[in-house]
Amino acid sequence: MKQEIQAVLTKLKMAEPTLIQQETRTPILNGASCIALAKTGTGKTLAYALPALEKVEKGKPNSLVIIAPTTELAVQIRHAINPFIHALALTGITLVGAGNRKRQEDNLKKKHPEIVVATPGRFFDFFSANRIKVNQIRTLVIDEADDVLEFNKMELLSSLGQNMTADAQILLFGATESEITKQAEDIFARKFITIDVRPEQKSTVKNYFLQIDNAHKIDFIQRLMRLDGFKGILFFDSNQTMMRFAGILAHTKTKFGILANDFGKQKREAALNNFKVGKIKLLLATDLAARGLDIAGVTYVVNYDIPSEVNTYMHRAGRTGRMGAKGFVVTLGDDHDLRDLKKLLEHSVKIERVYFAGFHLTTKMPRKKESRKQDAAEEKKVSGSSKKHKKHKNKNKGYHPHYLKRKEQK
Repeated sequence: MKQEIQAVLTKLKMAEPTLIQQETRTPILNGASCIALAKTGTGKTLAYALPALEKVEKGKPNSLVIIAPTTELAVQIRHAINPFIHALALTGITLVGAGNRKRQEDNLKKKHPEIVVATPGRFFDFFSANRIKVNQIRTLVIDEADDVLEFNKMELLSSLGQNMTADAQILLFGATESEITKQAEDIFARKFITIDVRPEQKSTVKNYFLQIDNAHKIDFIQRLMRLDGFKGILFFDSNQTMMRFAGILAHTKTKFGILANDFGKQKREAALNNFKVGKIKLLLATDLAARGLDIAGVTYVVNYDIPSEVNTYMHRAGRTGRMGAKGFVVTLGDDHDLRDLKKLLEHSVKIERVYFAGFHLTTKMPRKKESRKQDAAEEKKVSGSSKKHKKHKNKNKGYHPHYLKRKEQK
């Protein structure tokens, strides 16, 4: 390992490599094309970035291209590898659809960056304009490979990979296997070695089911937010359902943020920043908007509805319990949903039913007497809060994120 990289690792107090970092280092340094699978939050970014950066030659533009499915993930990757880029005296840029295109084009022309981190759409925008040439790329990394290849620019990526030079390498990294990763050799017309460390990685995440009907989900989510150490992401299957729920939640005193793919860059960044620094402790999100995000300290992932696919569940679950920390995944639903969830995940994870017990969850069913006491305590807390506001003539208008407020008609 280069001394410059080792110095940064020491400064960041990263003494020991994770399992995926250990297993992929030598093959990547040797120039092999790899399919690498590891659980989320186990150091995949540095697993591909560090050996790939070691091979980059200064003055060789666009040598290392990293493609990620979303703007947030691309920015996150760039932030993670920046200290190493600077230590090696290299140059990196980020190409994302949400950014200023002209400024990005100027950076490509003037800086001649050795490292490019991009979203698929913006990358192929510049690639088709001949700003990035295929023979310049020595290492192509596709992060969250199952997602990028499944939904974005499949044919273009296939063509790009097939036209790269024979001695260039392609690295596909992800948390789940899919038909795409299984067919990688046909898609890219080259040999891959597969490195799958998931069976050896111990999980620190508990998978729970909290039984409730649709009418009372908002009450249970507010109770979850009162649990000790709660910092959670609430996932929805669709943007429409999320925004409808947000509209209802906005009429309570609950503070929350929204991470929607169709929101502007500034709104998403503001929601993420408020969540990271603790101004809010609940973030509403769809799968695409939150794909691959690494947010420190997320203790709970909550599924508003049952995910339709195992991969979706696993990607959501990966937002908590990162780098060995404790985490909880809580799915809401009725008894039919519980049976469907267990069937969906029977070969993946064990689902346990849980109940509220004060300010934590328990797998032990509370006695009826204890349950009544808890409900009474909750009612007393709520009624006590109501009395404080009884003097106000107007109804409590609650907390409204600025982007949910309707403009007053003139």
